[in-house]
Amino acid sequence: MCKALKISLLDYSPVDEGQTATEALASTVRLAQQAEAQGFSRYWVSEHHGMPATVSNSPEILMTRIAAATKTIRVGSGGVLLPNYSSLKLAENYLLLEALFPGRVDLGFGRAPGADQRTSAALNDEKRRSLPYTQKVADLLGFITGQHEHGSQYEGMKAHPESAHKPQPFVLGASGSTSQTAAKAGIGFTFAHFINPSDDGPLAAQAYREAFQPTGFAPEPHVVTAVFVAIGDTQEEAERYAAAFHLWLMYAESGSPFERVPSLTTTADHQWSVSELAVRQRNEGRLIYGTAPEVVVRLRDLAGAYGTDEVMINLMMPQATAREKALSAISEALKTA
Repeated sequence: MCKALKISLLDYSPVDEGQTATEALASTVRLAQQAEAQGFSRYWVSEHHGMPATVSNSPEILMTRIAAATKTIRVGSGGVLLPNYSSLKLAENYLLLEALFPGRVDLGFGRAPGADQRTSAALNDEKRRSLPYTQKVADLLGFITGQHEHGSQYEGMKAHPESAHKPQPFVLGASGSTSQTAAKAGIGFTFAHFINPSDDGPLAAQAYREAFQPTGFAPEPHVVTAVFVAIGDTQEEAERYAAAFHLWLMYAESGSPFERVPSLTTTADHQWSVSELAVRQRNEGRLIYGTAPEVVVRLRDLAGAYGTDEVMINLMMPQATAREKALSAISEALKTA
């Protein structure tokens, strides 16, 4: 692993208690501007559906707003839910973004539907069948480059507009099964440690590097690992933010998600049941929390386990001011670590 640790950000655009969606999106833009000013590497936005406490459901639209409000930081999707969409349309969207913001666009995509069954059905209600994920990936990259696999029904087709640069693609994985897809395509690989904090991630990263085939997208393998992070001035404050995160996560992944991200006060008033505490315990590995210097040490350890120098953090902490403060604290901690 390289000595210099690169930190990137993944933002769900959380809607805090007492906040509107418009205010939440404005907070996302401010955080992206801060990330750029403090030298962070990338700023990615998510795609979720049916989750009122997070409002990033169209990465391309939000990426356009963020890229227009910044100048140098790479802006991307973390990630587009590829099975829901036409590969040609996605290629067109990201080539257009690249033409608007040359050399700054990342295309992170995954195979999950990103919603409950009913919402997934609504997103795909006119489709007669689902295509194999590997075919969707091949089609998407083929439309971007104009070089489809031999025998593809789309041979000779290319998405537009043309641009001097291409968006940088990343396959997103949470089990390791897609590492070979990324390796064969010669593109980046991002593992969602915040979903699966087991040994699957480091093993998938190793398998990806060993099988990597250089392409026009990337001459060498590029691994990013992503994790939830909470920062406090003290360990006690960090624990309060961690509790708020676990309360949000538990309900976000249930059938009754919160309308807003729970505040520290709401969390302190919550009476945890035995079953809720068991869920919280199972989710412990998905979050790194503590003071900024402590978190940076653990992020370095995580990067080392994955054999990379880039970690992507998701600051799922209540209140925009807390997220902005945490970002500044990490920036300062990196300077002295």
